[in-house]
Amino acid sequence: MKKAFEKIILLCALFAAAGTVAAQVTDGAFSVGVPAPFEGVWERDDRYVIFSYNEENKQTRQKEGAAIMLKTFYSWYLDRTAEPASFTAQRTLNDSTCPEPERIFIEYRPLVTNKGSAADASVWEIFLWLPRLKEASVIPVAIIGGNLYLNFAVKLNAENDQASDKDDPLTGFWCKMSEADGVKVCQPVTSTDIYSTYITKDAVYTIRYWHTDMEYTNEMAFFSDGGQTFSVVKHIQSAGKIYTCANGRSVTIRNVQKTNDRPQVYELDSKAQICGLGQPYLKRVQDIGNQEAVVALAKKYFAQRAPNPDPPFPPSNLDWHMDQIRQLESGNQIIQAVRKRQKEFAEKYPGRSHFD
Repeated sequence: MKKAFEKIILLCALFAAAGTVAAQVTDGAFSVGVPAPFEGVWERDDRYVIFSYNEENKQTRQKEGAAIMLKTFYSWYLDRTAEPASFTAQRTLNDSTCPEPERIFIEYRPLVTNKGSAADASVWEIFLWLPRLKEASVIPVAIIGGNLYLNFAVKLNAENDQASDKDDPLTGFWCKMSEADGVKVCQPVTSTDIYSTYITKDAVYTIRYWHTDMEYTNEMAFFSDGGQTFSVVKHIQSAGKIYTCANGRSVTIRNVQKTNDRPQVYELDSKAQICGLGQPYLKRVQDIGNQEAVVALAKKYFAQRAPNPDPPFPPSNLDWHMDQIRQLESGNQIIQAVRKRQKEFAEKYPGRSHFD
C-alpha cells in the first residue's frame, strides 16, 4: 500500500508541473464503496459489467466486488462468469456455466475531477484484484456522463502555453494515459507506449512516451517547430508505470510527428479538460446494478429463441403436371416394373422406406 500512495504522489506532481487549470487532482485516497460515477449496469457488444459492492467485505477491507457477464454463443446466452458471493443465489447451472463464478475485487482511486462538476466527468484508476494473482492490475479509466473510456486524454496547460484557444477546445497539450485492453476476468494488457498530442490551430504534434525504468521527475521537455518552442511534461505516471519522451537527462524531444490529423470521434466533458477518444469501452444502460439486475438480465437472455433457419431452397410454385408424367410412364415397361416392386415392398414392409 505504501508503494501505491507513492505512485499517486508522483501522478499528482505530474499535473501540478503542467499547471492544470479547470480541473483538480484528488488526494489519491481510495474510495469507500462504489463511487457514484460507477453505479449501474454497463454494457458493450460482448459483456455486461456491474461494479457492485461485496457485502462480505464491508468491515474487513475496502474492496468492492464486480460482476462480469459474457455474451456467449453469438450473444444468445449470458454467462455469469464473475460475480460476488452474495450474487450466487438463483444461479443457473448447465453445461455452459462453471459451477463456481470467478471472484474479482476492485478498489477505486480518483485522480482528476472537474471543479464543481465531479459528476460530469472524472478520471480514475481501478485496481483489479484477480484470482491467483498476487498484485492488482491497474486500469486507468475516464467517465464522461454515461460513457466509460479506456482510451482517453487529460488536458494539461502550462502557464506559458500559447496554443490553447477558448474558441477551440481541442488546442493545447493532451496527456494520454496507459490504455488497457479491457475490464476482464483475466489479467488485462496495458500499452507499452503512450502517444500524447499537442494540438495547435494549424497542426497536431504527436509525442511518443515509452515505458522506462528511470525515476520520475517534474521536469518539462521541449520540442520546436521552426521558431516556435513547445513544452510538455517529460514523464507520465500511469497504471503503476513511468513513461518518458526524452532519453536520460535530456529534455529535448526528438522525432515528433507533425500532421493535421485531429481526433474525429471523441467526447469532451463540460470543461473541455477530459477527452474520451473513439467509441467508449462501456456504456451505462441501467442506473441500478445489483443482484436483481443480474437475474433479470439472465432471464431475458434465457428467454430468447433463435429464429428458424432459412430454407435451403427458396419457395417455389412449380407444377409437376402429374397427369402428363403418368401418361409418359404408361408405355414404359422399365418404369412399370419399378412401380410394381415399390408396391410389393410397401405391402410386405408397411411403414418402411424402400431404401432402408
